[in-house]
Amino acid sequence: MSTTRYQEGSVERVKRAKGPDVWVYRWRELQEDGTRAQRKRVLGDLSRLPTRAAARREVENFRAEINARQDRIGKMTVGEAWGHFQLHELRDPGVGRSHTTITVYCDYFRSQILPEWGEVLLDDVKPVAVEKWLRGLDRAAGTKAKIRNLLSALFSHCIRHEIYTKLNPIASVRQSAQREKEPEVLTIAEMQGIIRNIGEPAIRVMVTVAAVSALRRSELRGLQWADIDIPNLLISLKRGYVGLGETAMKTKASRKGIPMSPELAAILVEWRGECLYPTGADWVFASPHTGGARPYWPESAMRNHVRHAALLAGVEKHIGWHTFRHSLATHLGQHGEDVKVVQELLRHANSKITQDVYQQASQDAKRAAVGKMSGIFVVAAKSA
Repeated sequence: MSTTRYQEGSVERVKRAKGPDVWVYRWRELQEDGTRAQRKRVLGDLSRLPTRAAARREVENFRAEINARQDRIGKMTVGEAWGHFQLHELRDPGVGRSHTTITVYCDYFRSQILPEWGEVLLDDVKPVAVEKWLRGLDRAAGTKAKIRNLLSALFSHCIRHEIYTKLNPIASVRQSAQREKEPEVLTIAEMQGIIRNIGEPAIRVMVTVAAVSALRRSELRGLQWADIDIPNLLISLKRGYVGLGETAMKTKASRKGIPMSPELAAILVEWRGECLYPTGADWVFASPHTGGARPYWPESAMRNHVRHAALLAGVEKHIGWHTFRHSLATHLGQHGEDVKVVQELLRHANSKITQDVYQQASQDAKRAAVGKMSGIFVVAAKSA
């Protein structure tokens, strides 16, 4: 048997037990679900097609039919491609997406992407049109950038599965993730005032841990007493807790344990002695409203306890759980801590995130910095 590659497959000369050899055309055909199936067709035997050139000409007779069928199959809509993505990649253990990330994909596609692009063919998604659409969304820049990235991930999936054979059109879509306003940063005195005015002990300890450890709210909820190593002053991070269930840690960096001060260890020891659920498998911030089955709901804790305490303390800044994380990073930066140390405390994958996103200089620090140039004014006064 001899083979020659053809534009959409291969032409093979195949021997038969009886009669003359035959020419066989083989190709791979794209299916509706994005997979490719092997196909073949007998072109004729040597008595009708004596040469390879004749066999190639025979392929031309029905190649247009194959191409037309492939064109129809290949033109998936964005909605159909999203279905394929869910089936083959979204929850693939090999990819390792966390429950939270999967939820983000589903929420954004359902509420933002599919209403606008669901019925649009992949071939008809153009960068300029996507840019214009993103600019028109009443969303923060970071949210728009996330939507752009999710759409780009969908096209990358389609390219990998040979559903889409062109360059990723989202790669050239311009969308900044730069914040439109700086996040609030609490002073030490403001954090002390907030903690002092929280009446619920569990929430008071929860805020204290957030203020001095930079744990994310999902990580705070995911803490169990077995994770608190008092003798070695270490908090192990093994899980998060989002919504009604556990989730894997965000990244490899997120799984690193963090040290705690003796003062924080003392507070946790005291809280364990007081709380209703002190065993190793219990949540550190178990909610009595669920009989300890689940930790406190962070939004309710923030709304009903933390923000109320902030008002009592005279703090008018709009705060959330991430405010404590930003505040810690900023204070450590202002006190001259090495950025690598701060990066590892916040468990960022790289220091650029720590510097560009989380650390802010206070107005007093910036005023002190420019004050070092005050000698210029002496010269200016003499010149005048």
